[in-house]
This record gives sequence, C-alpha cells and structure tokens, in this order.
Amino acid sequence: MRPTERVEEIVRKLIALFVIVLAFGCKKAERSVAASDVAPPPSPVQRVSEKQRLPPMIVRTASVKIIVEDTAKAVDAVTKSVESQGGYVSGSHIWRDGELLRATLTLRVPSAKLTTTLASIRGFAKRVENETISSEEVTQEYVDLESQLRNLEATEAELRQLMTDIRKNARRAAEVMEMHQQITAIHAEIERTKGRMNYLGQVAAMSNISLEVVPDFIAQPVVEPGWQPVVIVKDASRALVGVLQSVATAAIWVLIYIVPIVGMLLLVTIVLWKVYRRARTGAAWEAAPHHE
Repeated sequence: MRPTERVEEIVRKLIALFVIVLAFGCKKAERSVAASDVAPPPSPVQRVSEKQRLPPMIVRTASVKIIVEDTAKAVDAVTKSVESQGGYVSGSHIWRDGELLRATLTLRVPSAKLTTTLASIRGFAKRVENETISSEEVTQEYVDLESQLRNLEATEAELRQLMTDIRKNARRAAEVMEMHQQITAIHAEIERTKGRMNYLGQVAAMSNISLEVVPDFIAQPVVEPGWQPVVIVKDASRALVGVLQSVATAAIWVLIYIVPIVGMLLLVTIVLWKVYRRARTGAAWEAAPHHE
C-alpha cells in the first residue's frame, strides 16, 4: 500500500470515529434531558407527601414472662390461641429444670392482633412476671427505599439502552464488557433494595413475641426442700458404681502390671540369696580345720 493511500485510510477511520462519538454524545444528552423532564429526582417535600400516602409502618415486638400451674397445658393453649389469630410459633424450647418443666417460645402474630394475643396469653397465666412492648416506625426508611429503587431502575433502563447502541455501532468487546459490569452492579443494588423493602414489610406486618413460661413453685406438690428420695437413690447408685469401677480398675492394674513386676523382683532376690548362701557356706568350709 502506498503512503498516500495509508494516510487516506487513517483519515477515514478518524472521521468515522468522530461521527460515532458525536452521535453517542447527542443521544446521551437527549436521554438525560428526557429523563429529567419525565422523572426528576424527588424533593424532600415529595418524600414527605409519599410518606403521608403510606400507612404507618411500625415494627412492634413484645417480651413476656408468665407463671403458670402446668407448663405443658399453657404451651398448648398459647399455641392454639396464636394460630387462631393468624400467627404461628417460629421457635420453641422446652426442657426440665429438676422435676419442673419450663419453656420459651418465639411467636409471630399479625401486628393488628398483637394486643389481642397478649391479652389471651395473660389469661393463661397464673400471674405475669414481666411484660415489655417496644415499637419502631420504619415508614421514612421505606419511602426512601422506594425512591432509591425508582432511580436505580431508571438508571438500569438507560444503561441497557446505551449498551444496545454500543453493540449496534461500536461493536467493541471492551466497551460491551464495561457496560455489562455497570448493569450488573446496578441490578445487584436493585435486588438488595427490594430485599430490604420486603423485610421491612414483613416485620411491620407480623409482630414478634418472646414468651417465657415458668411453672409456679407454690403450685407444685409439697416436698421437703433439699430431700428428694429419687435423686438420692440415683446419686447413691452413681457413687456405688464409681467405687466398684475404681476397685476393678485397681485389681486389673495389680494383676497385669504390679504382680509380674513383683514376681520378677522376688525371683531375682531368691536367686541372689541362694548364690550368696552357697558362696558363704563354701568359704566357711574352706576356713574350717580338717583332721586326717
């Protein structure tokens, strides 16, 4: 190729690249103007109005400790009452403390039925040891998340349109990959925002109750404190088994370990003693006078 032809080809490529860049700039400016005309960013006044349109979103939680005569019956009654209110038991732990049955329950009930549910729980108790209710309003956070979600979705739509233009005109893999990464990041942020909004909606719709059920010690059968025959029998049995195990362990050590060692030492001692006696007897006989 001649130098003049090479120069002409380079000039044509530069002109084509300038035209593409100019076209992208014009389209992006048009989309920005259109987006600003159609969906301008919400002002503080608009956020306040959106908050007023939404019903108050209040997260309510309660913690209750009740004293009952029969723990098992109280747990069954509370479970049926919560289910009748449209709630459910999300967690439970029942165990024995000595001879007494105790329980802790985690209840989820519709927020509108929280007061009714707490009243029914009080009805199952012999007395209420303590009760705590806390509330937190999350309406403003939900409104801010809605506004953020709209902006993110508009940005994602604009990026997808820009990616389509790039594929049609530039067809450069680097630009396509860069745009794809930006779209992926925006989409991940959209999913996180939606997840937080769903969580706030769920915790505001369903209240959480932490319930502790404790048996009334006064209602239990009268037993002398500190004297429990069944417990004493179990402790004595454990002590007897422990002693027998210790004796058996000692006997095994004596038979397998000590007896062979003592036997070998005794055998060596007997052999040495016989050798010593024989040597002493021989020396005495040689020292004695002999008569012919």
